[in-house]
Amino acid sequence: MRLWKFNKKGSYVVYLTVFLSGMLIISGAVINASHKAAVDSAVKSLGNVWAGSITAEYDTELRDRYGLYGFFANGILVKDKLSLYAGYSFGDKDYIDVSSIECRLDGYELSRPENFRSQAGACIRRLWRPAADLSHEEEENEGESANRYISADWILDALPSHSYKGGSAGTDGLNSILEIPYIFLVFKDHVDDRDLGKTFFNNEVEYIISGKPDDEKARRAVYRRLLVERNGLNLVYLYSCAEKRQLALEAAELITPGPEAVLTQALILETWALLEARNDLALLYDGERVPVIKGDANWALSIENAIAAEESGSGDQELDTDQPEKRYVRPQRVEGQDYKDYLSTLLIAMPEKTRLLRMMDLIQINMKYTYCAGFLLSDYYTGVEYEMTVNGVKYGFKDTFENKK
Repeated sequence: MRLWKFNKKGSYVVYLTVFLSGMLIISGAVINASHKAAVDSAVKSLGNVWAGSITAEYDTELRDRYGLYGFFANGILVKDKLSLYAGYSFGDKDYIDVSSIECRLDGYELSRPENFRSQAGACIRRLWRPAADLSHEEEENEGESANRYISADWILDALPSHSYKGGSAGTDGLNSILEIPYIFLVFKDHVDDRDLGKTFFNNEVEYIISGKPDDEKARRAVYRRLLVERNGLNLVYLYSCAEKRQLALEAAELITPGPEAVLTQALILETWALLEARNDLALLYDGERVPVIKGDANWALSIENAIAAEESGSGDQELDTDQPEKRYVRPQRVEGQDYKDYLSTLLIAMPEKTRLLRMMDLIQINMKYTYCAGFLLSDYYTGVEYEMTVNGVKYGFKDTFENKK
């Protein structure tokens, strides 16, 4: 029987072959892992840059005038831009295959009340102010006091508030409170003499309160609401003041002696409160102040004014007028709240969503009027999300203005 001898040289070759094969496999795995890691790193870093590039294309006019960040976009436009970026970065690399890009803008519309509210609140928190160079020359033969109104359906139907039927939206804590100072920062009211640049309406805050797309109608609507408010507050004061109640009763007994004097007293007090309310508004419209709750030193009109108005019958007609008096009686002490403070009470009492939508109305109207006739707030977005499939792996990216400093 022939025995095979063990060839040591041959065994070394076998062992070396096995070892080198293992090393080649390991090296291939390492190279493949390194390749995947390199591609993964490149895709993630560039994908975030591309998302930031989309949001960086915000409208500078919208930012400078209203402090709002929004970029003009739609799904197709954003997808085309991302595809362009991917082609520029990876088009010459055979080992990187971008098979699909899907973007999403839903939920990031600047016209969504919650997104608008967040940005308006951010303006106040960062002490933002409108740019100083917003003034524009007025058109020829167009006076500052001209009554402006909108009657074109194609403009009214496109306003953010058009389809809203009323009701109240939820609040967002501090941002909800910050809406009020934002309103007085970027919008005009009837007694405002600041230069906020060219605006379509002169009575913008009054539009927010009334919803009337007509300068004069908006002013009148707010005037009447303030008149009712001041009338009620003045009546509370008169009934709390024993001296003035007694004066009214004595006058009533002279006019209608007997049991009817009590009814006449009530009529005199109501007329007195209403006349004082008209005087209050004349003060406010002239830039003066009127306290919410008056004292004796803040009361301007005497009972003789009320009796004269009641006897002439003019007291019943006072609510039929909505023009502030050009002259007024100054009380002994002028203090308290100004016109903006009283507007604030009306703004706070509004449903939050109504307030936000009408604020957006004004921005859209002014941007149409001074910047771009086709401007729609619904075409602007505050963030973007997209998914990109590279070499069979899905990557997700997101960028919003809230993530930026």
